[in-house]
Amino acid sequence: MVNRLTEFLLPSIIKYMVHKKEKLTAKEKKAQNTFLASLKVAKRKTKNPVVVAMIGLVGSGKSSVARKLAGLIGANIIEGDEIRVLLRKEGEKYEGTRKIAENAALEIIKKGGNVVMDSDHIDAKKRASLRAKAKSAGIKGIKLVFICTYSEDGGQPGIPGFTLDTMIGRNMTGAYDEFFGEAKTSWQGNKQEKAAVVKLREMIRRLPHHYRWENKNGGRWIIKNPPCAVFADINTADPDWKLEVRKIAQKLF
Repeated sequence: MVNRLTEFLLPSIIKYMVHKKEKLTAKEKKAQNTFLASLKVAKRKTKNPVVVAMIGLVGSGKSSVARKLAGLIGANIIEGDEIRVLLRKEGEKYEGTRKIAENAALEIIKKGGNVVMDSDHIDAKKRASLRAKAKSAGIKGIKLVFICTYSEDGGQPGIPGFTLDTMIGRNMTGAYDEFFGEAKTSWQGNKQEKAAVVKLREMIRRLPHHYRWENKNGGRWIIKNPPCAVFADINTADPDWKLEVRKIAQKLF
């Protein structure tokens, strides 16, 4: 009940307490202009405009689901990490990432497209901000949904944290990523190793948002329920996860 009330009230609070005051810095504006200039609006396949916002840890499969879904519904993917790279090149902090991502999403919607935002929207204020922006845009028929990704192998008794192995493995062996590969780390390895270390650090940092620790039989991490009503949740450890994405796309048409 409390979560539902928060989800309902927070967008209005964010709109009047945050959006009316926040402005982009000169460097943030430059990064935003560069990002917008790189976008080519994909042809929308749905009847009404759709904004899909992802929820999930690094390694949970957010980006894979985002790419698959975007292709099915005709959507642009707003990659938070791409925006962060542009901000870093401008010597600016990452605080402007949310603002730029939201602005870019609205620009695409206004031009007749759909959007999939691949950043983690586990934070209530981040969801509220997106809801407020979508509502204020005044675009007829616009639909905002949240999709939660996770990777659960079922666990194995006696091995604490076993259910996290797939996400850990993905972060260790994934393709090189400019944002993570160029991030600061004390680890003195090659770029691929540094990227893996930073990804794992980010996963650990945000783990308590998505999982809770149960101190029984050696302890284990247990996934939490999504913090809000979600359109769908997808276990990307399931070999048939792509079929689930297709079902989601059909519902969005």
